Amino acid sequence: MMFRPFIARAAAALAFAVACAAACSVLAAGAARADGLVYPVASHVGLVAAGAMKPSERFRGFEDPASGAYALILEVPAQAFAEVERQMTAEGLKKQGMIEEKRETVTLPSGSGLLIAGEQTVDAKKLRKWILLASGKEFGALIAVQVPEEAKAKYPDADVRAMLMSMNVRASVPIEEQLRLLPITFDNLSGMRPFRMLGNGTVFLTDGAKDPPEVAAQPLLIVSVASGGPEQPADRANFARNLFTGLNDFKDLRIVGSDMLRLENMQTYEIQAEANDIKSGAPMKLVQWVRFGNGAFIRFVGIARTDAWSGAFPQFRAVRDGVKPKG
Repeated sequence: MMFRPFIARAAAALAFAVACAAACSVLAAGAARADGLVYPVASHVGLVAAGAMKPSERFRGFEDPASGAYALILEVPAQAFAEVERQMTAEGLKKQGMIEEKRETVTLPSGSGLLIAGEQTVDAKKLRKWILLASGKEFGALIAVQVPEEAKAKYPDADVRAMLMSMNVRASVPIEEQLRLLPITFDNLSGMRPFRMLGNGTVFLTDGAKDPPEVAAQPLLIVSVASGGPEQPADRANFARNLFTGLNDFKDLRIVGSDMLRLENMQTYEIQAEANDIKSGAPMKLVQWVRFGNGAFIRFVGIARTDAWSGAFPQFRAVRDGVKPKG
């Protein structure tokens, strides 16, 4: 996929921790099925939750705040699965403070898995711990369940095991559901369509009914949110320029204009450039806006072929002006 190098560099350039923390405040129950299987928001992995557990508003998974019991879901990339499995030895878990009591290979609705149960003591508090490591075609899942000793009657082993054995995987997550994780809203998409998300802080939009196979195929707008950024105006200009020069998916990149705007009463640095697509050689135009404020920044990168620029640029600008932080 042509976007992968671009995505990797975007991930390296931006820190998404604050964006993720801000998004946690808006999490709610995701998709549910008649059989009780619930997918937390934007999660590929779903469970039939035990007891009074509900989708968490603090992390991807389920929790019962009254008892302190929770089930944390981590999606594991396929390329990292073997390494995670290698660390799931009794000795490896012991180093993390968990004393293994039982281990078994299980069959799940979505495939096979490794189920481990044991005990752990944290700050003189005894906990019942469960770990399920499940494999998948494109990614795996690691689900960690913790039940305080005083809540074991409410969450007996049989109920926790049944919850983990209900684990299932959906092939895709609707983009509308993924967008709920963003700490921003889009008040005006100007005909553009979100089609991909990276983490909880970056969304890709395009002008077209189909997802673009290449950067030059159709107009593309990438909107990213990250914490930090310099406070001084001069440093912000340099910061924005350094971000822009990292766009090496193009050749013959040359800046043709820059400006400092004030949008939503926040400093916004604009850079416009021309380049050629690295794969096809097609002439391209680009614009970057970086808006600073409140300890974070929003970055917009618009890309279109030169022959489509006159229509794409007003769309990019309209989307930019419609982006607002969630209250």
